[in-house]
Amino acid sequence: MEVCRRMITSFAQLGKFAKEKESVNLALVAPYDGESLSAVMHAKQEEIAEPILVGEKERIRKTAKSEGLDISGAELIDCPPGEEAVTACRIAGDGSAGALMKGKVSTGSILRALLDKRFNLRGSDLLSHIILLENPNYPKLFLISDAAMVVAPTLSDKVSIIKNAVSAMHRLGVEKPKVAMVAAIERVNYEHMPATVDAAIIAQMGRRGQLGNCEVDGPFGFDNAISAESARIKGVVSPVAGDADIFILPDIEAGNILYKALMFLSPTKSAGIVVGAKVPVVLLSRADNEECKFYSIAMASVCS
Repeated sequence: MEVCRRMITSFAQLGKFAKEKESVNLALVAPYDGESLSAVMHAKQEEIAEPILVGEKERIRKTAKSEGLDISGAELIDCPPGEEAVTACRIAGDGSAGALMKGKVSTGSILRALLDKRFNLRGSDLLSHIILLENPNYPKLFLISDAAMVVAPTLSDKVSIIKNAVSAMHRLGVEKPKVAMVAAIERVNYEHMPATVDAAIIAQMGRRGQLGNCEVDGPFGFDNAISAESARIKGVVSPVAGDADIFILPDIEAGNILYKALMFLSPTKSAGIVVGAKVPVVLLSRADNEECKFYSIAMASVCS
């Protein structure tokens, strides 16, 4: 594992660090949409990734031609329709690809192939989704999790989600990331808000060193997790308040809504990948633009 020896504080630095590393062999599953194919070829041009295009060769070439893309420098692996995900995971399983990326294929088909025991790609813990964000109103990059993978995480799931996110932040050069357990309020309400109870338990686990090299606290409302001034006004005293590197949301609804609100209502850059397997997976929404896809590939490279 190559860890950045300086903290990455912007997406520009993320791209630069990914370029400094050895290019990752990236298997693009079903590269039949122009934005994904363009992002992968851009990553090749920037020496971040070596594309392996997995799908029907003629369909791939047709897509490239319609988008005006030169794919002559990419490896093409032909397979029948419906076999793209299995073929890509087989390639990753034998070590030929260090990362995967979703093209025009269902998320379910990729995850089923990823978890297929034949390919030995499943890690020792839970798969979860992390989103790295850059927003001009916050002084550093930050992660939110989980907004796309784990629907209703249990206490145990949240511990795994934190460990996955912390591992990613370590690779970005954050030696001891600050983790905010976000809920609707900053007090423990054991009668009506179980997310606040989970947050308090996990914060105590963090204080006892059970979650690795990170600093965890909560529960926080999102306002006092993201804003030191809000924390001061509400009397929330914590080194994490207003300075978090990682925001852990109580469920997929909260995570997904927060992510989309940031993307559509503010000038936010994002990069999203699935972690917890032996290779990272670039897994994005159809609405994500080419820039988001490119930086997600850079993130996968850093985490590979």
